[in-house]
Amino acid sequence: MKRRLNADIQKPKIVKHFYKTILAEGFEGASIAKVAKRMEIHPSLILYYFNNKENLTLALVDFVIDEYGRLLKTFRSKDLTPEDRLTQLLESIWNRDFYERIKIAGSFAVLAVSFRNPVIHEKIRELYRMFKTFLVREFTFLMDHQVISINEPAHAAEVIMTMIEGSRHFRMFIIDDDQMNRYNQDMIGAARHFLTAMAGAGVSAHGRNER
Repeated sequence: MKRRLNADIQKPKIVKHFYKTILAEGFEGASIAKVAKRMEIHPSLILYYFNNKENLTLALVDFVIDEYGRLLKTFRSKDLTPEDRLTQLLESIWNRDFYERIKIAGSFAVLAVSFRNPVIHEKIRELYRMFKTFLVREFTFLMDHQVISINEPAHAAEVIMTMIEGSRHFRMFIIDDDQMNRYNQDMIGAARHFLTAMAGAGVSAHGRNER
């Protein structure tokens, strides 16, 4: 029992320090020795829990998935009107707490590894599937209440996810901090336009005339 308790405490700490080391050193530079030095522990303790860097990376991806899973669960819409639910949804996903939950340097590092590690690649896919399922649920509700005009919630979710990921990467290189709020509001407006502008026009999310 004590060993299990120690693992429950130590392993999340190690993963979080691995993430911080990646931000400081890059993925290739984030060795187990450097993580251990940051934590002021012996590297053998990290190897005891994770055996190698690959397993530690898998645990980091699980950590990222859990972080975003918890974030999605904080979305509360029970007492909102359908119109306010759309507003809160868009403001939540273009909020710094959402897109900076995991720093972009950490995201790039994990994504780069995923191209040569099929297990990590599948875990990243799992993360996106989770987010897509969340958006499809919300869009279906809003569509049923005639707040948005899409015909294919799954396709709309993919478009919005593309907008989120693209704007997240773009803003880090182009948008100054003092312009960030304005930029986010512009993105919210663009997403709202995509979801609502065709109301009553008989056009699907693919832009085909349905009449």
